[in-house]
Amino acid sequence: MNKQIFSNSVQRQRGMTLIVGLIMVLLMTLVGMAAIRGSGMQELMAGNMRDRNLAFQSAEAALREGEEVLTGATIPAFNGTPAGYVQAITGSTSTGFWDRYAWDTGSVRTAMGIQLVSSQPQYVIEEVVSTTTANAADGSAVDFASTLKTEDTVFYRVTSRAEGGTADAVVILQSTYKR
Repeated sequence: MNKQIFSNSVQRQRGMTLIVGLIMVLLMTLVGMAAIRGSGMQELMAGNMRDRNLAFQSAEAALREGEEVLTGATIPAFNGTPAGYVQAITGSTSTGFWDRYAWDTGSVRTAMGIQLVSSQPQYVIEEVVSTTTANAADGSAVDFASTLKTEDTVFYRVTSRAEGGTADAVVILQSTYKR
């Protein structure tokens, strides 16, 4: 009788081990697929960050090259004759202006030979003249006539644009320089 109870028990449980095993394999497959997807996404994010960093470093180099032009003994004429050296551009301080700017025709493309970027960086230098009232700004004017005196302050806005490893990674930097 004892042998018959054991035999009935084994017959009832014969398929359960297979079902439990298949469920465990399915769960392990799902966990493995999630891990593969996560590591693939992290690899894409790391590549995008690398492209953006290349673009940022390249734009920074172009910005410094534009500032070096301004530290020279003679600075170029800002009449638009040499591309990239212009008077203040109307609207250049508004958001999105430099995204629509004609960089290929209106800028200086550097010849730095930067490796791993899709194209060499570019820059534009704007000569901005700001007219201010002498002494009136700091409150030291003695009389009405001295508040009418004006001074022209010239400063330069250097804007650079660079692409990273792909043309989709674009960085635009800007600095203001006063001689």
